[in-house]
Amino acid sequence: MDPKESCCTALCFLCNPGSSLHSSSLRPPRKCGGLSKLVQSSSEWPADLWSLLLWLLLCLPLAGGLEVEMAGKTQMVFLHEDVTIPCKIPGSPKLDLNTVGVIWSLKKDRDESEVQVFEFYGDQREAVRPGADVSLLGLEHGNASLHLPRIELWEAGEYRCKVVVTPEKAEGTTRLEVVAHPDMCLFEKLATARNGKEKLIICQLEGFYPEAFDIKWMRCALKDSHFQEITEGIVTGPTVKNVDDTFSVNSSLVLKPALEDHIYQCVVSHRSWLIPQSLNITIFENKPGSVMMYVTIIGSCIVLFSVIACGLWKWKRLPTHITEPVLASEGRGEAGGGGGGKRSRREEEKEKEKKKKMSADPA
Repeated sequence: MDPKESCCTALCFLCNPGSSLHSSSLRPPRKCGGLSKLVQSSSEWPADLWSLLLWLLLCLPLAGGLEVEMAGKTQMVFLHEDVTIPCKIPGSPKLDLNTVGVIWSLKKDRDESEVQVFEFYGDQREAVRPGADVSLLGLEHGNASLHLPRIELWEAGEYRCKVVVTPEKAEGTTRLEVVAHPDMCLFEKLATARNGKEKLIICQLEGFYPEAFDIKWMRCALKDSHFQEITEGIVTGPTVKNVDDTFSVNSSLVLKPALEDHIYQCVVSHRSWLIPQSLNITIFENKPGSVMMYVTIIGSCIVLFSVIACGLWKWKRLPTHITEPVLASEGRGEAGGGGGGKRSRREEEKEKEKKKKMSADPA
């Protein structure tokens, strides 16, 4: 129902002679819409009538006296985060919630339609947007801030906070901007070209909002820390809209042959970041001289290892060839006569001694 129609209906309800607002305790007749009607004393009005009065005050034009403070003209928040939109009555004493009413509404950026988000007046408390809430404990102290869990992109727009503290009313507005920062990825890739294989570097951005962005490519030598911007060989594809209304895009850099190793940098600017963000990757060039050097070193190591292994193998087998004949002869001697070999040597020594004595004897 349109707010103006609601106000008119409520006014007619107050002026209806058949309504339950009339009782035996009446004030002198008052005029309503040009007709003299009886109106009940406010001291005896039921709770429903207070709710009706708060609703009427929310519909009526602003009156001076009451003020509300908002966060500012624009409040930036991140997609899927819990959000609190401030709306406070400065210097407010503790309030009686029976005389307080709050309505939050949203004018969407996408189609400029206005929808109700949350309302509280009297004993009525309704979250039109699931999860929307205003803390009643905070409201008693003049804090009518709106809490929205897990914010979505479509909820960006102008939020209006209307507050009534009978008989005064105030309202304020603030814009909510919902953003999503890109998820960055930087990697190397080989691609097929007309002249064979070419090397690419891919800078991938996913899940960002809004769509506007900027990508720059930088390069510096591995031995130098001074980056220089690259302007050639860059291909940035069109943005792709995802199912959640965020965007994705790829930017590629074709690498040219170089004589030294380089560090490449992808620099991205986006609304969700205060300063540009970057990722680095190091590319090592395949130089012919260095390849031959690596082959020579590896080949020399293989030859040296083979020589050492062969020498060890021969060294292990050498003692076995020398000791086998000695062991075999000792085995045959022991098998033929027990300790005979040792006794024959002793006898030979004795015979030699006897011959020496005989030769030394003068007879």
